[in-house]
Amino acid sequence: MTSKGSRVLSVDAARGFALVCMVLSHFTVFYSTKSVSDTFTIFFFEYLLAGWGAGAFLMMMGMSQVFSGRGPGGEDSLRLFKKAFFRGGYLFGVGLIMLFLAMGPGMLWRWDILTLMGFATIILFFFRFFSSWLLVALSVAIAVITPYLRRMVDIAGEWGGAFEQAPFISKYLPGMFVEPVSDYSAAWEFGKIIKGFFLAGDFPVLPWLMFPVIGLLMGRRIIQGKMRHDLPKFFALGFLLLCLGFGFAYLGGSKPADSVVGDLVSPFCFYPDSFSMISAQVGMSIIALSLFYFFFDVRKKEGTTLGPTTRLLVRTSNFALTFYFLHYLMIGWPLLGVYLFTGKYPHMEGNYYNLMDVFPALLCGIGALAILEIGIFFWERKGSKYSLEWILEVLTARIVPGYQRSIRKMT
Repeated sequence: MTSKGSRVLSVDAARGFALVCMVLSHFTVFYSTKSVSDTFTIFFFEYLLAGWGAGAFLMMMGMSQVFSGRGPGGEDSLRLFKKAFFRGGYLFGVGLIMLFLAMGPGMLWRWDILTLMGFATIILFFFRFFSSWLLVALSVAIAVITPYLRRMVDIAGEWGGAFEQAPFISKYLPGMFVEPVSDYSAAWEFGKIIKGFFLAGDFPVLPWLMFPVIGLLMGRRIIQGKMRHDLPKFFALGFLLLCLGFGFAYLGGSKPADSVVGDLVSPFCFYPDSFSMISAQVGMSIIALSLFYFFFDVRKKEGTTLGPTTRLLVRTSNFALTFYFLHYLMIGWPLLGVYLFTGKYPHMEGNYYNLMDVFPALLCGIGALAILEIGIFFWERKGSKYSLEWILEVLTARIVPGYQRSIRKMT
């Protein structure tokens, strides 16, 4: 597990699983009509799967930063910095290109998770020199200071200026879940672009940077060979953070809905991420990644053949960037097709494009997932040439001579 160049199966499997959940979540929510928002299906995909998946995906990115520094024979800091800087810039650029091609220039400055990952890849290079306790303090500081910073620059105004109770779950837990009355108001204005990137967008640097920082900590425990013995502590910590999030959301249920922007005690809110939601997401992600580690790395015997489901998840992980990029095109281009045939581009209302009922939308997600999985299966057989990962490897090798991408082979 800790030998140089080895891969951690649980991270590959968990990343693949998160990507599969993401495709189903995005299609189900985006393609559904707003009238079906008051259903358990939408709540499950939008809050439970998406809420866990985004945080866990970023935490795995932080873990991978630790693993990437274990090249054969070790790597000096300059070489590692070149890799991190180029990879970060590549992810950032791919994220902007993806939004432009899939959704058009009007969506460009909403700041997707890929642009955040690109920025975080560069920043985490410097964080790897911090002590673990300093990283813990940094994570807590990010979570605590973000609401106060958002209060200073009117983040609520960027999301319509008001918040309302989330449908479905509010019938059972009134006041504990809220969401903005409108989408983020992205615009081609320098000030708003910068504010969106750092504080206001879909995935701004603050508070989302704390997730890869926590992943950096978990990755350290893995390569030090201590994760196996730490599992009870991580389970306990995850459960504690989950309870903390629910406790803050319960207390925040009696406060104004817009408290999610600038208060620590506040209801759950995904956009913008409230302090209670951050606590719950970190807790869920720690528990989930610890479970994956237990089942895929602790219990799995060395040298055993991967099962069909694990192979699918690992293959998806190996194509993570390409998979993410293509799924966004598969969401966005049918919307363009609707415009070409009807003359009207589907207007986004909340997270919904109002195309169909929830179950047809879910079937679209299943169909897109099947197409993507079949596509990368045959792409892998052709050596993965011209995938976004292959392009990144070729370009990185020109900047960092001798660089080779490490992926888990299907054995």
